[in-house]
Amino acid sequence: MNEKGGGVDRLELLRFAERVAERHLAEVRGWREAEERRRAEVQVGEARRPPPDWVLQRGIGQGSPPVAVHEGDCRVAGSRVQPLTRTQVLEALDAGVEACDVCRPDKEVRYLG
Repeated sequence: MNEKGGGVDRLELLRFAERVAERHLAEVRGWREAEERRRAEVQVGEARRPPPDWVLQRGIGQGSPPVAVHEGDCRVAGSRVQPLTRTQVLEALDAGVEACDVCRPDKEVRYLG
């Protein structure tokens, strides 16, 4: 294992290791770039999706009761929401769930309760 003659040169081994590492790094970068593109596409798809007509706001904690019914684009609704149909809005209001004081979904669905 010397610089001349028989055996493998240490410098050649290091160059080989460097080429292998560069290939691996390029592969990992390709995976990262693909994931960045996928996430960007998902965000664009979510940005284009219109909000539901109405949402049900849930309290904190798993299994917590509903807090209020909101129009889908209400700024007060928060992030713990699920979309509702008009029928579900009426059922929730009948069950005693409060209508948001800001967006007034009860007026939108003409709730008389």
